[in-house]
Amino acid sequence: MNFLWTQILCLIVIVGVSVYIYIERKKLGFRIVSVLYLLILGGTIYTATKNYHKYWVLYHLTKKPDMQFVIDQHIEPDEYMEDFEEICDIVEKHYSLAEYKGISLKSLRDKYSVMVMNAKDNREYFLAVQQYFSEFRNSHTYLIYNKYTAPADAEWRHDSLYVSANLTGLPFKKGDRIISVDGIDVMSWRDSMMNYATGSTEKGRSVYTEDYVFSSYVDTVRNLCLCRRDSVFNVTVGLSRDGMEQISSHNKEIRDSETRRIMDSSKDKEKYFTLLSLSGFTDEDTKEFILKYNKVKDYRYIILNLMNNPGGLVRNMEKIAALLVKKPYQAETLITPSDDSFKGKLYVMIGQNTFSAAEYLASILKESGSAILVGEETSGDFGVIPLTFCTSHGTYFSLGYGKPKTTLKGEPREGKAVEPDYRVKENATLSNAFNTVRTTYYLVMKDFLKAKMDSLKKKRD
Repeated sequence: MNFLWTQILCLIVIVGVSVYIYIERKKLGFRIVSVLYLLILGGTIYTATKNYHKYWVLYHLTKKPDMQFVIDQHIEPDEYMEDFEEICDIVEKHYSLAEYKGISLKSLRDKYSVMVMNAKDNREYFLAVQQYFSEFRNSHTYLIYNKYTAPADAEWRHDSLYVSANLTGLPFKKGDRIISVDGIDVMSWRDSMMNYATGSTEKGRSVYTEDYVFSSYVDTVRNLCLCRRDSVFNVTVGLSRDGMEQISSHNKEIRDSETRRIMDSSKDKEKYFTLLSLSGFTDEDTKEFILKYNKVKDYRYIILNLMNNPGGLVRNMEKIAALLVKKPYQAETLITPSDDSFKGKLYVMIGQNTFSAAEYLASILKESGSAILVGEETSGDFGVIPLTFCTSHGTYFSLGYGKPKTTLKGEPREGKAVEPDYRVKENATLSNAFNTVRTTYYLVMKDFLKAKMDSLKKKRD
């Protein structure tokens, strides 16, 4: 952002100087005016050439995709190969992680060209290219399309698949075990879906298959076989175009409820601990979080929930990090504690869905000794910049760009999970989120009671 404002300021100065020279052209004379304009032109060309790479990265970093469904893309079968070749050209030029991960991009081009040549419609073409992208083992590298979705969710526990949320009117509920998906037993279904899932770690790709139970880029129906205690039953679930809107609306209600709880809390109430969620790093998310944080910053303990944080803008993550770190941390920039930084004890809940900039924040808080991390390890997808590209046929995709960054200790971030200080044990009867919350609350209460006992002991002494 500072780079952009600097360029705008330079442009204003150049325009101002050019206008001044034009106004004073008679006084200065033709030769001097010509020399000055040539100097301005040369300087502009030099600056543009020098900063071209920064402009290029900024352009692709801020490029907004034209969201569409696979079936709606205006591309003909005889154009599939041309489109795929264009994708491969971009990937081979800019996906520097391939060497780091030991991936032969030319071999992948040859392998999937055969599938693309045999594709008869958009569905088959998309599935071929999606498999191509899954080979990159990076969650910032994927095709960008809308999904058909049902307002429900599933999760893996001990190699079993369970319904973890249901906002539909269908006769299944949270805690039901899923036996098969579209007639395929869940373990075989997971193995097949891993050919399409993206992720920097094998475990991450395996866990992310749960997202496809109630969503799809190409299917509009899911046939599920479920088990509840001793009963087994089948359910047909419709996946709709507006399913994500229903889920987003539900999530917003939850966030608004937490905001009201914190903002309406009594000022006279003794301040011990609170749960504080951070849903992302958009400008809106950041503003909302800081508003809540300022209300609870004097508490003795804060539990920060990053379990379902998909990441976002690093500059906003750094703003929040400055509120939470106990000492300076050298990241891409130096992060120092702000005047309002948290003085109490911080617990951070993480898991496989703690992603990108959220993983980065968890790593900073752990390495700086500012927090205790509780939950599962993350998926290791916070080492590169996600850039958006578009082919001449309208295929949008994201590409993890740049060499893998390192942590303060010099370890690569890409493909390296952030490990919790307290790992939650898997429990088939509890949702992963509830299990993590329960464990974290136990640790906080244990810590709090110990502090109380120490305080009483000092008073007696």
